[in-house]
Amino acid sequence: MKRTTIKDLAEMLNISASTVSRALKDHPDISSSVKLKVREAAETFNYVPNDFAISFRKKSSKVIGLIVPEISMFFLPSIINGISSVLNKEGYRFFILSSNDSYETEKEHIETCINSRVDGVLISVTNETKDIEHLKKLREMEISTIIFDKTVTQDIFESVTFDNEKNAERSAEKLIDHGCQKILAIFGDENLEITQSRLISFKKRIEKSPEIDLFTIFCKSADLVKKKLDLLLNNQSFDGFFAMSDETLMGLHSSLIKRNLNNTNKKIVVISEGKLPKYLDENYEFLINDGYEMGTFAATKLMENIKNSYPDLLKESTQHYYL
Repeated sequence: MKRTTIKDLAEMLNISASTVSRALKDHPDISSSVKLKVREAAETFNYVPNDFAISFRKKSSKVIGLIVPEISMFFLPSIINGISSVLNKEGYRFFILSSNDSYETEKEHIETCINSRVDGVLISVTNETKDIEHLKKLREMEISTIIFDKTVTQDIFESVTFDNEKNAERSAEKLIDHGCQKILAIFGDENLEITQSRLISFKKRIEKSPEIDLFTIFCKSADLVKKKLDLLLNNQSFDGFFAMSDETLMGLHSSLIKRNLNNTNKKIVVISEGKLPKYLDENYEFLINDGYEMGTFAATKLMENIKNSYPDLLKESTQHYYL
């Protein structure tokens, strides 16, 4: 069915389109009888305001584009809830685009956001993303942009990340304080900045205790953690484990359950969103990376930029926030 327009209503009622428009807006210059006729016609023929046309005139779409590497059960739902809580209060809507960890898809999503005339973009970059050249068009178009969680080294856009070095160091200290002598540290994708920062900080702290033997592995998924541990735990015994994320913890937990090692005196420390470890084993100790907090913080910063007409366009350097 063809969408009913203001022009269609005007032709039906034999009045001008501007009169219809003002009647729908309850303009005081339009008589009550005309307003009633227009509203009845609009309801009868299912007239729906054209949000795109309205936003074009107002130069504001009240829409935000959210670009993420992938839709997963780990961490992301909490971030989305945090973002939603802020944007809803501000009268904004948002749509989610998944890049499926593809740099080329991420570039296409940037174009989608620009073509959709979004007021702002929240983006967590893919594992393939090495620079932010493709994001510079957002700056040129004066579209406020915040990079969160997964980022790359850059000084153009504001970013919101967790203090990965601090959390990794504290995790190492917990294992040391427990008296662990042989530790297995499980990290994610070796090519990611977040992995390297946590690895360097964790190793640096462990190396201050030369009596400790440290083994490290890198796994891009929970399944890969399971596969590597199936081989490693057949030949090695550890009294301490570190998992850098909920996803790596899933693989570790499965392997420990398989060998009945979860209820022994082994120490498990994980950097987590906070929910998963409590459900898996109450003895698992974790440092919280609060996804909801990150979502609310990133969305709040984005709203501040939009309200202030994108002030970071004038900055020579950009603020990076660590939670």
